[in-house]
Amino acid sequence: MMRLILLAAASVVLVGLTASTVDADNGPILPGYWESTSKVTFPIPSSKTERKCVSGEQINSYLTGPSNPHYTCKYDTRHLEGGHATLEGECIDSSGLHSHIKVDGDYGAESFNLDGHLKLMLGGLAIPINASIAAHRLSSECPAGTADNDKKKKKQAEEAGG
Repeated sequence: MMRLILLAAASVVLVGLTASTVDADNGPILPGYWESTSKVTFPIPSSKTERKCVSGEQINSYLTGPSNPHYTCKYDTRHLEGGHATLEGECIDSSGLHSHIKVDGDYGAESFNLDGHLKLMLGGLAIPINASIAAHRLSSECPAGTADNDKKKKKQAEEAGG
């Protein structure tokens, strides 16, 4: 259960920032190969570091709101200005559990640090979950073997007639 909460909290915080990107070239973060470390400090401390290829196309796809098979989020408040991000909304997981979420932090084109505070509604009780994510871009290109890099190379070859 805690592993699921960590994954959901980290994903919500990460996607929360990218969800507000208007244009990948002029948005708050740049596409490329990113490393992020997400931490949950309450109720049970845990952390996870992962690397992910984020394409400009993927960033823009989050404009309609982050979702995956595990949860869907809607942010009523989204402010990204001058290197500071503030988001607030609600997430619902695939089993129907509701969480209120607030995200606050700082960002730049190649890094960001965000704190997320979730209130998971479980049986009429609001369970607080504190999470954070620190991320930085490792490179502008994704390494060979990553799905996004392979798709990009295939598309370029097709356009070149190869």
